[in-house]
Amino acid sequence: MSGTYLSATAGLSALNFFLADVHDGLGPFLATWLAEAHWDPARIGLVMTIGGIAGLLCNGPAGALVDWSGRPRLVLTGASIAVVAGTVGLLFAHDFKAVLAAQVVIAIGGAIMGPGLVALTLALVGKDRFPARQGRNEAWNHGGNVSAALMVVAATFVTGAVAAFWVLGTMAVGALAALWLMPGGSAAVRRQAGEPASTAEPEGRTGPENSLRSVLTDRRLIALGIALAAFHLGNAAMLPLLGQRMAAIGQGDPTRWMAACVIVAQATMVPVALLAGRMADRVNRAWLLVAACAVLPIRGVLAALAVHPAWLIPVQILDGCGAGTLGVAVPLLVADFTWGTGRTQTALGSVATAQGIGASLSATLGGVLAHAFGWTAAFLGLAVPAALALGLAVRLVGQAPRLKAASISAHV
Repeated sequence: MSGTYLSATAGLSALNFFLADVHDGLGPFLATWLAEAHWDPARIGLVMTIGGIAGLLCNGPAGALVDWSGRPRLVLTGASIAVVAGTVGLLFAHDFKAVLAAQVVIAIGGAIMGPGLVALTLALVGKDRFPARQGRNEAWNHGGNVSAALMVVAATFVTGAVAAFWVLGTMAVGALAALWLMPGGSAAVRRQAGEPASTAEPEGRTGPENSLRSVLTDRRLIALGIALAAFHLGNAAMLPLLGQRMAAIGQGDPTRWMAACVIVAQATMVPVALLAGRMADRVNRAWLLVAACAVLPIRGVLAALAVHPAWLIPVQILDGCGAGTLGVAVPLLVADFTWGTGRTQTALGSVATAQGIGASLSATLGGVLAHAFGWTAAFLGLAVPAALALGLAVRLVGQAPRLKAASISAHV
């Protein structure tokens, strides 16, 4: 499409809004969908873990693909189509192998979306406006999740649990429209590739000594990756386990309760992400990571002790505070650590691999703990790696530079 009908700002806002519900496929609704199909928690955890591992193996290559291609719109289009195809496949998948295959396709598409969105943002707004724009991206993303969850709640009265599939399809159409209605052009492509819109050489550009190996062996990136792995080992399974617990003890419609949980968390993330974007140039950005990790152990303990549905509200508010801050902090820290290397998306994808390892193992850890020891032990067990993440985040404070927005390299 040659015409441009959305500005860069409006296009990025719309894209992040619509991709919010597309990125993870059914997300937390998958566990509820399978639980209502009479899958036990351990089996649900296993299929989510295997699918996640298959997807996380693609995170590093996905980032490298974005760096190499210089066409974030194109790779985002392919990723969106893959996620939708895998999700539709779940409607017709009833045995373990079919569900697993669909989850693998969804995970691969999701692996591309993270670095693709960061690359597209840098291509369209440039280095100086990236921190504040990343905060707005996350705010629109969480707003999209809230809207999608509200649509799921409304649609369940008509279609039942299949509502999540219809909503995802609608959001995918909106995402594809936003992708191809926003500006592109050679200037944006050059900027995303690490070059200015003009022919001048960007300040801080470095040479071939910045190899892939030198970037991926950066101790700061390794520490960040381990911290994120521990964070998601404790965090990823909490919401699906809450849904499974509600389905198991019969506390109302679990699909609607899951939608309510998503709404509370995502609504909290909107102002939190905007605040994190504002604070990114005022404080050491590692403190944003510390703040995100600090709330997770508290959330795990509260989820373990609070069984009544009303307690889900503070549990999910804590989730919103942690995830809302993390979504802004991680791309900024990776950009800071990879300044001038031309490997930002590759590094971001590699960090996401560590993050994905934790998230994938979380489903199995939570499912096995719940099956063997009960729901309370499962949530308390998930709080343990969260404490490790907090300790690692504190150690990063002394290693992360306090940078202004302009110090994020254009060569990403």
